[in-house]
Order: sequence, then structure tokens, then C-alpha cells
Amino acid sequence: MNRFFKMISRILIVSMLVSFYPAHAGIVGTNQLISATQAQGDREKVMNFISRTNVQQQFETLGVTPGAAKERVAAMTDEEVRTIAGQIDSLPAGGSNGWAIAAGVILIAAAIFYFVYK
Repeated sequence: MNRFFKMISRILIVSMLVSFYPAHAGIVGTNQLISATQAQGDREKVMNFISRTNVQQQFETLGVTPGAAKERVAAMTDEEVRTIAGQIDSLPAGGSNGWAIAAGVILIAAAIFYFVYK
């Protein structure tokens, strides 16, 4: 029995020495940590935007599958994702397809026409 415990202890010692890898520690700057956090947040914002049903329908009308769009976002650099996330933030809440602008121009033209030829 004593020989069995010696063999087990030797195996454990060898396995600990073989699997031991020294750890390398370094100082992480605040700017690096903040930029990594912001990049991850921007990437999540773009992925959430792509996951919306109306956006996926637009992709399908343009011939892009939602899976391909997600793969493209995953392949983008942090700067490209930051640019797109900034554009998502500047979009109007209800969206605009041009009809509101056209209706406004028509109403203004009708008002001018009415007051000029009254």
C-alpha cells in the first residue's frame, strides 16, 4: 500500500510540473480598457440593430441574408463598427422614407400658390 501512495504522489508531482505555465501579468491602461468596452458596446448595438425584423426585411429586399450581415459586422474593425453605431444613434426615431418631406414641400407650395393668386 505504501508503494501505491508513492507512485501516485510521483505521478501527481510530474503532472503538476508538466502542466505548470508561468503567468504573465501586465498593466492595462484605462484608455485601453475603455476603448475595448466601448468597442464591445458598439458591436452589440449594431448587432441588435441588424436583428430587428424591419432591418432584416430590408436586407432581404437588397439580397443580403441576415446571417451574412452578422458575419460582415463580426469581420469589421472597431473603427468601422464605431462609425456605424454613431450613424444608428443619429437616425430618426420613427424613420423617414421621404414622404413626410414631400408632403411638407407640397403644403408649402400650396400655401404660397394660395396667397399669391388669392
